[in-house]
Amino acid sequence: MSTFKDYLTESTKSYDYKIKVAGASKDIDKNALETALQKFDVAKMSAGKSTPIQTLPLDFPSLKNEQVTIFDVTTNYPESPRVMQEYLSDVLRIPATHIVVRKPGEPTEQYQADMETAKTSEYKSKLQDIEYSDHGKIKPEDFHSKEANMSLLKELLKDRESKYEVEKGKDNETKGMMPNEDDKTAGSPIHTGPGRE
Repeated sequence: MSTFKDYLTESTKSYDYKIKVAGASKDIDKNALETALQKFDVAKMSAGKSTPIQTLPLDFPSLKNEQVTIFDVTTNYPESPRVMQEYLSDVLRIPATHIVVRKPGEPTEQYQADMETAKTSEYKSKLQDIEYSDHGKIKPEDFHSKEANMSLLKELLKDRESKYEVEKGKDNETKGMMPNEDDKTAGSPIHTGPGRE
């Protein structure tokens, strides 16, 4: 039969975090980071992997042209990512705009993973392709030259001639359109019967 101590050691939980620090990995003191994380009883910590320099890093909207170093950390003590981020920022003297702590299952982490797979997918967004490499070769002369303007005018003249043909002699005909006073066959819009004059 197991003792309470055995149950307690088997039931230990671990908590995973992703710590992202803006800047080159050589500028980050990994030993100081690990020492600061001892407050949360670090079980393991990765060496840190660096991303290439990005124009706009996803978790750092106020920074431009920065490299991000990501550490995968597992602790035995739970803490909210916001509290851990503020603590690490204070202890390591890193500005709060340069450090982010996230849990691996957060929606922002999932979004970033989806964006990475979308870059290599065949269904990647064409809006981000500045050169628009899938289009056919277009000659500017076909759209912005005297020949293009003349061909456009010819097409417009053809359309005008076929649409607005007027038959001769019928454009001045007014018979039957409006009754005049001499016309006895047409009735008055206001009918005056016997005794209503």
